[in-house]
Amino acid sequence: STLVVSEPLEYEYTQSEHQLVDERTLLLPTSQNEEAQAGFGKPSRRASFPGSVFNLSCTVIGSGIMSLPATLNILGLIPGVALIIIAAFLTEASIDFLLRFSKPGSAFSYGDVMGEAFGKVGKFLVQSCVIINNIGSLTVYMIIIEDVLSGSTSNGVHHADSLRFTSAISITLAVVFLVAVIVITVYKLILGSIEAPALFPSVTGLTSFLNLFTAFPVVVFAYVCHYNVHSIQNELEDSRRMPAIVQTTVALCALVYVMTGVFGFLLFGESTLSDLLSNFDTDLGIPYSSVFNDIVRISYAGHILLVYPIILFPLRLNLDGLLFPSARPLASDNVRFLLFSSGIIVITLLGAIFIPSIWVAFEFTGATVGALLAFIFPACIVLKDPHGIAWKKDKILSVFMIIVAVVSIAVLDNQPRLLNRGFRLAVLALIKQKIRYWPLGVTVGTQFRMAAKEEQDKLAESLNDLFTSVSTMVKSELQGSTNHLDLLEKMNLRVAEEYKGFGDVASGLSVFVEQLKSKSGSFEEYAKQIDVIEQQVTEFEAVISVLDRYVSMLESKVQSVYQNPSPC
Repeated sequence: STLVVSEPLEYEYTQSEHQLVDERTLLLPTSQNEEAQAGFGKPSRRASFPGSVFNLSCTVIGSGIMSLPATLNILGLIPGVALIIIAAFLTEASIDFLLRFSKPGSAFSYGDVMGEAFGKVGKFLVQSCVIINNIGSLTVYMIIIEDVLSGSTSNGVHHADSLRFTSAISITLAVVFLVAVIVITVYKLILGSIEAPALFPSVTGLTSFLNLFTAFPVVVFAYVCHYNVHSIQNELEDSRRMPAIVQTTVALCALVYVMTGVFGFLLFGESTLSDLLSNFDTDLGIPYSSVFNDIVRISYAGHILLVYPIILFPLRLNLDGLLFPSARPLASDNVRFLLFSSGIIVITLLGAIFIPSIWVAFEFTGATVGALLAFIFPACIVLKDPHGIAWKKDKILSVFMIIVAVVSIAVLDNQPRLLNRGFRLAVLALIKQKIRYWPLGVTVGTQFRMAAKEEQDKLAESLNDLFTSVSTMVKSELQGSTNHLDLLEKMNLRVAEEYKGFGDVASGLSVFVEQLKSKSGSFEEYAKQIDVIEQQVTEFEAVISVLDRYVSMLESKVQSVYQNPSPC
């Protein structure tokens, strides 16, 4: 994921370090003169093992960590932990593919590797996916960095290794966040105030079964770091240590992910939100709850604050490489540098404002460009095998990766569950006679119509049970009073009218969904249909209000009978 390289490069090894001397990488120019002109400062071939681990770990551990407890809430404790570990192994294998295939053809970036296998189209796809993936990453960060334009002067440092200290601090803050969650969870476990977690998911139908697959894209998104691997390798003192750096990083991140997922899920159980940080705004039921809430929030905020530049760096360069492939280096053009940086911040800020949930962003990004970058592209490189170095087991694993990735992408077709969830909440509100109708975003799909019909039936059954029980009570208590029975008959007639009103709402929803399925009608027609449905729901609310008054009257009559029983 680098700027476009126009000329092939040659290997030149030193006897002691087996390193590349002349290279055109994401961060380094090809000569000291170019460095001076581009504003890179001194050449950097001094990145250490710990610094590289910290940098790569910062690329991995970002906002995705916040949704891992919600993943366990969906899958259950055991399958959730297993998925995190399996994804770690697959991530390490896919990065190993990229590193192995980057040597024979002198490819020094993800884009170069794809370019050697699939030409300019392959390189363009990688750069585009990196841009989309990193915009998705930055969009879900809860804090927009106040100033990311530092280092744009001629004496600034633009190497990824220059971020090793902030990366180390960022990882430390992530550990502080994790330790705080563990301490709170262990304390509540000792108090016995934590319920036993669900070990396995509860599957009650097709919708709940398909919902299980929504967790995989989120985990995929959490591990994507492939676009920064070559950048870090290019600055190592000994590039042969990169596989060990990758293994260490993935193992460290998997450990942090498992512990965050397990303890976060144990702490909040079924109340776990898609953004774990949102759970830390209430009383935790422990001493100094507000202090622990602040520790968790501040540590995570600091972590994201320091991760932002790591993600912004390759995003800015890839965007510049696509739009201005022949322009002078970005580091030497302060105006372009400023415009790209500020533009990215504005775009991600707008995305954060309009996207309703980070889970939506995680799921979409992970199931599309995340799956492409992490699994599909590396697997396709192995299957193409442009240098004839792939083993049979590599190709088998590549096929498996593609299958897994395709399944995660197919999950996007299961989006109607979002509407199902909102419809279910609306139904509960109707039963409680506290209706507040909000227009729901409608997604096309057969599953929605089936789920909506199921909810309609449930509501009808609930209302029927309610009024049946009231009727039974009144008939038994009024002891044959004609007036009261007449009142009951009127109420029953009103119930029938209410059912008809609900049927109108249901029919309106069905027609609306059918229109969306067939993609017939204009946007204006959809808007009008929504207005009609809103009006029907408003009328339905009025009917429920009338029924509520009838029930109150009946309760009053029953109380009167209790106080003044009829003579036998």
